[in-house]
Amino acid sequence: MTDVMDRLAEASVRNTALGPRQFETSTNSQGSLSDIATLVADTALALRTGRRNPLRIAVPAYQSFTTAGDGSDQTFSVTHDLTDCPDTQDVVVWFDGTYQGSPKSVNHDTNEFTVSGPGSAVTVHTYYISGKAATFQLRKKTPSAKTSNSEKLYEANLGLIHDANQSEQPEFLELNESPLQRFLASDMELTARLKAPYQVRWTDPDGDGTEPTNALLQVPAQKSNGEIEGLTSAISADMGR
Repeated sequence: MTDVMDRLAEASVRNTALGPRQFETSTNSQGSLSDIATLVADTALALRTGRRNPLRIAVPAYQSFTTAGDGSDQTFSVTHDLTDCPDTQDVVVWFDGTYQGSPKSVNHDTNEFTVSGPGSAVTVHTYYISGKAATFQLRKKTPSAKTSNSEKLYEANLGLIHDANQSEQPEFLELNESPLQRFLASDMELTARLKAPYQVRWTDPDGDGTEPTNALLQVPAQKSNGEIEGLTSAISADMGR
């Protein structure tokens, strides 16, 4: 343990922010706790903790609609409590595979938004920030042929986070139960999990290539230039305790 901590202290590291493009993303299973993003560490990682290293989190719900195709303004109603989010766009829409950005107008009281439809019928792929209660977790995992250790590093209610101004009320990691709690060794997984009543998608099911440009998933970290000898077994033992 002491040797591993010494090697960690001597390792060359750089600050980084882990984001959606570094995670393997997946859609959730509505109403049950399911993986929505997994990152496999290619070198040793240390998650940065404390208020000075804020997390940034916003996970949009997905819903689709179809325009009338007559060029008129159309109003659509989303199912799961469209909230006013201070940190990102409340709603972004695509017409088929063409990005439109924010809709023409948004009504949070009625959970509705209005778009100016084109002269042909299109699918309105909609990514919106919901105020519904939803459990969000970050976990680390040691995949192994014999055993698989998993540890919860963070848990929060997305309904509260989506409504809060994260610049003023930052979310952050507190990983002080052991010196190794904030570390991941090569090939370990950092997973975002969600239990939400709504559908989360990172692209649409129709193959139009849309994406939730209003999603935030930023985890501050330090990345080493290589593997740290003995770190995997030291973390596994630490998680077992």
